[in-house]
Amino acid sequence: MKSISKSTITGKKQLTERISKKTKYPQNQVSKIIDELLSETKKSLLKGEEVRLQGYFTLKTTMTTPRMAMNLQTKKKMKVPAKRVPKAKFSQELKKEISKSKTS
Repeated sequence: MKSISKSTITGKKQLTERISKKTKYPQNQVSKIIDELLSETKKSLLKGEEVRLQGYFTLKTTMTTPRMAMNLQTKKKMKVPAKRVPKAKFSQELKKEISKSKTS
């Protein structure tokens, strides 16, 4: 069985090319659609809204709790304030599909 290569990355350019080939839309139109999708996703998350693509994943933000931490060099304790962080949760269907996949 092949191991998963960490050097294989699918970025916006590769996605644009693939979608353009499959749909026969020009790459610049596909690129604009991807940009708009990402922009709207970001706006929704900044508003605190959940972004759900059923069958794929859910993106949302959650608040961390304030906590105490220690600077390991000085051993001084300090407060770490609460903050909003992004969270991603993948669908069970997608997880099953990926676990069954034999390709690297």
